[in-house]
Amino acid sequence: MIKPVHRQNIADIRRAFLAAFKPPMRMTGSQWADEHARLSEESSHEGGRWKTLPYQREILDAMCDQVTEQVYVKKSARVGYTKLLNHCIAYHIHQDPCSMLMVQPTIEDAEGYSKEEIATMIRDTPILRGLVSDAKAKDGSNSTLHKMFPGGVLSMVGANSPRGFRRISRRIVIGDEVSGWPQSAGSEGTPWKLAIKRSEYFWNRKLIAGSTPTEEGDAVDKLYLLGDQRQRFVPCPHCGEFQVLRFGGEKHAYGIKWPKGEPMKAYYACEHNGCVIEHKWLRWMDERGEWRPTAPGNGKIKSYFIWAGYSYSPNSTWGHIAQEFLDVKDDPMMLRTFVNTVLGECWSDDFQSKIKSETLQDRAEPYPLLEIPDRACIVTIGADVQADRLEVQTVAFGPGEESWVLNYAVIYGSPTQQAVWDQLLSIVRMPIRHKSGVMVEPFCTLVDSGDGNTTNEVYAFARRNRNLNVLAIKGMPGVRPAIGAPSKQDVNMRGEKIARGVLLYPVGVDGIKSTLYARLREPKREGAGVIHFPEALAGVNPKYYGQLVSERQKVKQVNGYTKKFWVKEGQGGNEALDTFVYAYAGLHFAYSRYNRETIWKQLSERLAKAMPSVPQSDLEVEDDAAEAPEASPIEPEQAPVIVSARRKISLGNGWARGAR
Repeated sequence: MIKPVHRQNIADIRRAFLAAFKPPMRMTGSQWADEHARLSEESSHEGGRWKTLPYQREILDAMCDQVTEQVYVKKSARVGYTKLLNHCIAYHIHQDPCSMLMVQPTIEDAEGYSKEEIATMIRDTPILRGLVSDAKAKDGSNSTLHKMFPGGVLSMVGANSPRGFRRISRRIVIGDEVSGWPQSAGSEGTPWKLAIKRSEYFWNRKLIAGSTPTEEGDAVDKLYLLGDQRQRFVPCPHCGEFQVLRFGGEKHAYGIKWPKGEPMKAYYACEHNGCVIEHKWLRWMDERGEWRPTAPGNGKIKSYFIWAGYSYSPNSTWGHIAQEFLDVKDDPMMLRTFVNTVLGECWSDDFQSKIKSETLQDRAEPYPLLEIPDRACIVTIGADVQADRLEVQTVAFGPGEESWVLNYAVIYGSPTQQAVWDQLLSIVRMPIRHKSGVMVEPFCTLVDSGDGNTTNEVYAFARRNRNLNVLAIKGMPGVRPAIGAPSKQDVNMRGEKIARGVLLYPVGVDGIKSTLYARLREPKREGAGVIHFPEALAGVNPKYYGQLVSERQKVKQVNGYTKKFWVKEGQGGNEALDTFVYAYAGLHFAYSRYNRETIWKQLSERLAKAMPSVPQSDLEVEDDAAEAPEASPIEPEQAPVIVSARRKISLGNGWARGAR
């Protein structure tokens, strides 16, 4: 006997059958991510369920809605942007299947993104399992750069290859790190324009792009300015006023600030009422924050700016940000990286504080010209050739490259006149008195040959005085050693190099200037790297300090690469800087002749041996003795002992061989 089927059971079966054809419940991007997204251990600090942070929610929703056509994000590192892109892709695979194109800076980047982000996301997100074809499928539907799923496909290409944009049409186009893309994809135009063309036949297309910026006017900066330029406003926990979080630093009264010397105690100074906000309030502020447009928009383009000051990362606290700034503020290249990757801002020269000449002059010390201080033990000279004069700077160096300017001389007259070179030779030959009374010969003199009008005169002077370590040099830009291997410039009538001809030494001026400017910013008054100036220097050359800080480093993108340039500001000269650069290169020439690890010890010992001995009885003074009269300075004829570092003396342990 067959039992009748209960009508209620039939209704349940019908509902279950129809439910199998029901589309998934419509969710926003952040709702979907909070419900389904999982983090993979390979690409996250720890695996597990994803939780959308308050400042991420609107950005992810805009990436996944059907209203906003274009979403652009100008951002720093450490804000979770890559994960938002992953969840946007996963959302469309599950909720709104369509064709998608992901563009990375290079093919290699695209392959890495596919393996490290997409493949692991598909593996660890349960709801995506079975939707994307198995990577081992023989039909080729799932390769590293090509993923198929019901109703759609995901292609991944590199911006450096125009071939990747051909013969495809995609509804959603995503560009990652667009500021790192090449200026053009071959000869077919900018990569972003090529990518956009892949979506032009879709009425409901979506364009998404984001990047850490480089400099004003780069790709992400232009895209951000196209939109409504949304920023994250958060309330002060004390006065309730809303504001955008800013770095502040040493220049502004509000923003991230810290007690002097204690960056890990950084706090936020409210721009409205000066309230002191501790970092522990950040989450509270962000949970009550809101994205506000700061420019007119058309409703179809939303652009966002977010930086590490909002980050929940334990290594991006306000204290960590302050410490990072202090670590790099004197290095232009490192500072640029901080501005781009931590502040999320375009590099501008305003971030690089200019050294004030008045500050340096105020640091001048009361030691006499042409007297080598106690801690110094080697002297070098730098000479710059101008059309109507030579400018010559003499510098002494000691352990840790602590340095003392000893003199600055200007020799007026055309470099084509022998009398001018005779005066320079007198400076080169003149021993300089050490404070101990010993006379020390300058180790070397570097003369710039960059002025093509007097190059032959420089070569002739260097050739005649090579026994005095007079070097002809040429300043070279870019990343180079302080002083490089020389090239022979003299040839005979047959075009053959002359064995004893003049040698031309390349000097890496850009790197030396970076080193010197970092040291000029150093507040210490004594120790390694500190540069000392005599008070009498301003009287010898009133323009000295202005010339020393007359240049500024700029960073530009050239053919897709970051390059540094030193440029002179204002109408004044830069001879004081150039001659100091050459004198410092002379120190590196000494490193090439002597053992770099023992040079300071050996030179100090040589000075000590040459110092005049003083009988012990002369040092004993009775307690009730009258104050002794001040000793008269030692004149050269009274101190005949001369210490010469020029001579190649074999002291063993590789002293003469040297090490660069």
